Amino acid sequence: MLKLKYTKFKLISIVLILIFLITPLYKTSAYDSNKHISDSDISSELQKIYDIRSNALKTGDYSTLSDCYDTSKPSGKYALDHEIKRVKYLKDWSSQKNIEFQNIKSNINIKKVRRSGNALRLSLIESYKFDYNYKGDQANSINPFGVGIRHTVSLINKNQKWLILSDWYTDCFEDSLQLYANNADNKYASSQNIFDMTSNFISKINSTLVKSSRNHYNRENAVAYADKYCGAAWGSSNDFKYNKKYQDYNGAGGDCTNFISQVLGDKQGGSLKINDTWHPSSRAWSNADGLKSYSGRGRIIKVGTYNQLTNSHRMSDEILNSLQVGDLIAYEKGRGNIDHFAIITGFDTHNYPLVNSHTTDRYHVPWDLGWGNKDIRFFFIHVND
Repeated sequence: MLKLKYTKFKLISIVLILIFLITPLYKTSAYDSNKHISDSDISSELQKIYDIRSNALKTGDYSTLSDCYDTSKPSGKYALDHEIKRVKYLKDWSSQKNIEFQNIKSNINIKKVRRSGNALRLSLIESYKFDYNYKGDQANSINPFGVGIRHTVSLINKNQKWLILSDWYTDCFEDSLQLYANNADNKYASSQNIFDMTSNFISKINSTLVKSSRNHYNRENAVAYADKYCGAAWGSSNDFKYNKKYQDYNGAGGDCTNFISQVLGDKQGGSLKINDTWHPSSRAWSNADGLKSYSGRGRIIKVGTYNQLTNSHRMSDEILNSLQVGDLIAYEKGRGNIDHFAIITGFDTHNYPLVNSHTTDRYHVPWDLGWGNKDIRFFFIHVND
């Protein structure tokens, strides 16, 4: 009996020793497969994946995306589902506008790499350039716009191939994606038209914008500032960086209102006078509801849902005749809750308003792109000269 117990103990000891010896060798092997890959090789491999994603956005065909993700994990499946929704949404949006994308391209700039076994965790900036034209337009004029997105991505090496394990970012299409299916098998989540917005229209509203003395609002400089400091978006003329003079509120509720206040008040921008209530770090400066409620230098042109403000996806003449570059759009998600601000920086070849903003960074983007929820109302605000 004693001999039997000793034999069992000996066997268990041998097994434990083998596990102890083999496990480090496995970890070392997995680590070594990742350890010597250079940052430039990592960037090259990930760029290939993002090129596939950009082509899917352009063509509307998402069948190639599944080969880019590790869907054995929930985070990988979620990332794939999210990308498929983006493709569906952009295809529907462009079809509704009678728009055709001629080119969609993104370039990545990896800021940080962390390695663990056969996995990588990356912080990066993605700068998109979209080129579109209107179908049937005889001039065939191209309208470019840019979007900048900050990602935290996890990659895993499986069978000598890098796959996305997770991809977290603030998406310029995010608000519209809830209308689409959560899996790759459903082509469309619902027969609901994403532009069928039927919330009540308020014809009169007393909220106005930016109290100050009657100094002149410099629209041209405001637009130039918005173009220079639009961040990670293609089109930025400041090396994809914000103005370091101001605090960056990304990760702390969003930077869109802070950016608009800079556009209005900075001496490089609109040069509206800063005062004790409206100044950097004040609520009126950096909070969307705070800026919207701060009265003085603006007037509401029109408030309504997408369908109430457009006719066959064209802006009403009433709005177009009143809008100028340097004017603002506020985006309301839920009655009384202003969620976002953007500045009008131009008009495309069919006179459709284009905007710049932060969170997500946008350069000359069609004003409604990504805002497809039926409950959203838009405030068109004219800033008085």
